[in-house]
Amino acid sequence: MMKHALLCLSLLAVILGPSRDAQWKKVDEAMNKGLPKTAIEALEPIIQGALADKAYAEAIKAIGKKIALAGNIEGNKPEEKIFRMQAELEKAPAEMKPMMETILAHWYWQYFQHNRWRFLQRTRTATPPGPDIQTWDLARILAEIDKHFTAALAQEEVLKATPVTDYNDLLVKGSAPDRYRPTLFDFLAYEALQFYQAGEHGAVKAEDAFELDASSPIFAPAAEFMNWQVPDGDETKAIRLYQNLLKFHENDADRSAFYDADLARLIYGYNQAVGETKNDRYHAALRHFIEANAQHEISARARATLAARLHEDGDSVKARELAQRGLGAFPDSAGGAMCFNLIQQIESKSARLDTERVWNEPWPTLNVTYRNITKVYFRAALLNFDDYIRHTRWGYGGMDEDQRKQLLRATPALEWDADLPATTDYKERTEKLPAPTKLKPGFYFILASHDKRFGEEENQVSAAAVWVSDLALIVQSRSDGQPHGGFVLHANRGRPVAGATVRIWQRDREGWFKPIAPTKTDENGRFQFPAQGKNVVLLAEHDGHAVSSQREF
Repeated sequence: MMKHALLCLSLLAVILGPSRDAQWKKVDEAMNKGLPKTAIEALEPIIQGALADKAYAEAIKAIGKKIALAGNIEGNKPEEKIFRMQAELEKAPAEMKPMMETILAHWYWQYFQHNRWRFLQRTRTATPPGPDIQTWDLARILAEIDKHFTAALAQEEVLKATPVTDYNDLLVKGSAPDRYRPTLFDFLAYEALQFYQAGEHGAVKAEDAFELDASSPIFAPAAEFMNWQVPDGDETKAIRLYQNLLKFHENDADRSAFYDADLARLIYGYNQAVGETKNDRYHAALRHFIEANAQHEISARARATLAARLHEDGDSVKARELAQRGLGAFPDSAGGAMCFNLIQQIESKSARLDTERVWNEPWPTLNVTYRNITKVYFRAALLNFDDYIRHTRWGYGGMDEDQRKQLLRATPALEWDADLPATTDYKERTEKLPAPTKLKPGFYFILASHDKRFGEEENQVSAAAVWVSDLALIVQSRSDGQPHGGFVLHANRGRPVAGATVRIWQRDREGWFKPIAPTKTDENGRFQFPAQGKNVVLLAEHDGHAVSSQREF
């Protein structure tokens, strides 16, 4: 993780100079006592002192805290925070403006994200929206964010000469060293790039706007990409920023920032480009990048990026091999961590169970979809349906966490296991296994696990509710106010079952199922029950066999 600005500046941790320690302590004491006005008063001398000392990071932090406190007093309206920062920006020294412009752009972006649905629903009109942010359309808010990022980067030469360490008081230290973002220009450029790469821009793009073609120099070697003449326009701002970053660091003794920008523009190209050659050109560009920069730790990030694409495309064997090489070469780097995580994902074990809901002759199969395991363990847990329905609220047909734990603790009616063919390609496959024929009629949950102990950690327990029964229940639900009904049949022969009891549970207002009066089938196996306007579950019983409705009606 690179350094990044905390947008809620009131939460920044600042390395304070000794001359203002006591003043900051007063601010903290006032905030701890719930006295925001007193804290604001204590911040004023800090702001003035920091400005006088040209401690600009500290000044921005104090201004941000003041704005946050004022917002708390007046109801935490995000637009008010934006307007206050705008006012502070207008009177701030030139050295502070780029960072404050970036913060303001982020606050606008946050406001959009929190109100995204409003902006996306508003129709763009010929009359430009006024100053009230709550009336803006999508194009207007994006233009305002762009304006502030553009202003933040306007003093390019000054920013390129300003070490990012000058703003240590204002930035959170990430996992990557400063050599990847050595100057304030680097930091601000990548902040802007996050915005320019957002998908919302496509909603306001003109029909004749620039389209990034996969056959363009976006995936070309860095030298060709840097010399690519792209037209000016909003759609090419990200491309021109990447070109600027690469040219800025082209002759650096430490190549980290150059390589980082080069890899980032390739990833940007994959996310934005269109055309049939995109995948091939992107993969080829990543392979060239890995080979050319094999001695630098960033090659591990490139390997992880390419390996993730191969895994998504279904070639998990090559993906794992590539990630292992990246991890082996630079195990302690950010790219090494990415490779490690991908390997864990590829090698992760899983097993899911699917089977028919009613078991009788001919016996069904247990369909196990799995990967990275060679054995699966089963348990058949016998349940009393009355107890099950009484303790089931919303998830009929499944089980909640408490029910699952009770089943795992209970003594199973039957346990067995089965060997599975190895998935050497790390892909899921489905194996059809025979269902056991020893279970007595009843209601069961069949549990499957790749851990013999059915443990909670590094394991996946799946479950399927089944009836071992010779009965079949057919429900006919009506919507015309007439009685509902159905049939109870012999599952194999299809003959009607006369005199079967059909029990009924009805969902109450709290979501629990409550029993109502049962009914019986006639000589044709038919039954009826009154329409109640509420969800019901049915259970047919006859001669020691039972079966419930597959879902609630």
